[in-house]
Amino acid sequence: MKHFLILASFLIFLFTLTIQTADARSGCCSHHGGVCGCGCCDGNPLSAKCGPYYPECSSNAGTTSNTQAIQTTAPTVTRVQFIPRPTATITPTVTPKPTKHPVPKPTKKAVQLSKPKPQQENFWTQFLQFFHLG
Repeated sequence: MKHFLILASFLIFLFTLTIQTADARSGCCSHHGGVCGCGCCDGNPLSAKCGPYYPECSSNAGTTSNTQAIQTTAPTVTRVQFIPRPTATITPTVTPKPTKHPVPKPTKKAVQLSKPKPQQENFWTQFLQFFHLG
């Protein structure tokens, strides 16, 4: 049990070392449609807070310039056409036509059961006679 706890602690320690942090850029062009290239998607330049997160967009790494190139791309529109699969054609079935006279219902005939006759030989003697052993 002690070895298990040591191993579990070691694995938890390794997992905490491998977790990478993500830099959240909350607010960068959030009211302007998000970041598109080196500016906001509606054409506004990146703010002074967001500029350091995009060093490739500024001429100087620490400052943002007003003459930055704004890259905009038109969204591509793909149209998907739905084509239904062919299904089996339903054919009508023949329905019986009602008759004017009611059809008489079949009646049950009583069958008299006969009492079983007692046998003189038992099962084992018949079994042995069947295989010619008795």
